[in-house]
Amino acid sequence: MRRGRIDYRMARRALLRDVVTGLRSRVDVCDAHPDLMRAGRSIGITGSGDCPICDDGELRQVTYGFFGKGQTRRSGRAIPRDSIANLAKRYGELGVYIVEVCPDCGWHHLLESYWVAPKQQAS
Repeated sequence: MRRGRIDYRMARRALLRDVVTGLRSRVDVCDAHPDLMRAGRSIGITGSGDCPICDDGELRQVTYGFFGKGQTRRSGRAIPRDSIANLAKRYGELGVYIVEVCPDCGWHHLLESYWVAPKQQAS
């Protein structure tokens, strides 16, 4: 069961507008961590077309999962998107973050976040 979805598309549009108008440079927004770029190439799924910065790279979407709540929360890790339900069943509540990345130029942006709880078994 998904809940608490936050969509970051408006922030993405504002950031891209800042790049186009010169308020931010390409260097400011193309600074993806090498691990994120590697995850984009290896387990990321095809995103929404070409990169808005370099126009050459194909965007990839990487899903990160954060397991547990409060003090017991584990660090996030890149996970295959189709494993979310199984991981929630195994570990309990799961924080999910979907990040788009261009493996060519390093553009990246958080697209959405939400919580997944394991499905309750009917009695």
